Amino acid sequence: MNFKVSYYAHHFGTGHVRHARRLTELEGLSVQVASTGPRRNDLLPAVADYVALPPDAGPDIPVGRMREDDYLHYAPVGPAIQQRFSMLNQAWARFAPDVVMVDVSVEVALFARLSGYPVAFRRMPGNRQDHAHQLAYALSDALFGYFPASLEDPEHLEAFGDKSHYLAVPQPKVDPFLQTRSTGSRRSVVVQTSLAASIPVRYLAAAAASSPGWQWDVVGSVDGTGSRLPENMRLHGVLPDPGPILRSADVVISSAGHNAVVAAAESGKPVLLIPEARPHDEQLHFARALNRSATVAYLESWDLPTNWERTLDEVVASDPHALSNSLFVPRTSFAATVESMLSACIHQARA
Repeated sequence: MNFKVSYYAHHFGTGHVRHARRLTELEGLSVQVASTGPRRNDLLPAVADYVALPPDAGPDIPVGRMREDDYLHYAPVGPAIQQRFSMLNQAWARFAPDVVMVDVSVEVALFARLSGYPVAFRRMPGNRQDHAHQLAYALSDALFGYFPASLEDPEHLEAFGDKSHYLAVPQPKVDPFLQTRSTGSRRSVVVQTSLAASIPVRYLAAAAASSPGWQWDVVGSVDGTGSRLPENMRLHGVLPDPGPILRSADVVISSAGHNAVVAAAESGKPVLLIPEARPHDEQLHFARALNRSATVAYLESWDLPTNWERTLDEVVASDPHALSNSLFVPRTSFAATVESMLSACIHQARA
């Protein structure tokens, strides 16, 4: 593989930058990463060329009115936005990428294509029938998803299957000797939330209180940490590496955000997905697709009445590898699919 890729990573959360990092690990691929704010040295290796863009939101940036049927999601005006796109264009000119991969912004994809670069746009789960997403899918030379084609919406495949490439997730480098079992009188369930958690702690507390035979440990942020907690529940907050505590569980309950699902799959434990509210119902669509394709257990939301003792008993007896078998591919296969996608993107742009 011999390509130069400029990767635009949306600044919300850390997942987009983590995807960029996986690409920097591929032999023969030179990667530039552009995102908002200073470089995250804990997420990006030194070999990646990083472009620190100024923010596109703040008290001095008028947002303007955007309607649901607009062809752009977010397009404020003013000097800060002009500087942001000018810096991005200058970075592209300096790096001279073969392809600009956009993860994910309709506006950046449009800007890159009009600037004369082949564009690969990230396809994400959810209801993406709005004008802006459809515009991005149509103008891009290739689409890429970090999930297997078996999880894709048939309607999308019918419309854009000829330019869609499914990279899945490269097999993780997890030491099998780190796999541990919980100890103590109770079985252990570890709950993993997304960074921008919308889960009220009262739901978690009620679930733990109704299942006294289980020890509940919560990793990540929650809404309303001042609530009274039952004695079998602990809040650990956001951990730099949740891997060890996930691997210590008998059951992992996870949000259905992409990188949270990957972390749950890496644990090697039975998993229950409970999607959090997100635009375009992204997490709900992803959880449903994993249930259909790989029979991964899921609940529609935390606020539904649930018999937690019975539910956890059912999940702990399920296949602990169902999620990993669905998401992960050998690292050589991941690299080959990336190479194929980049080649197809360049060919389509020049056709």
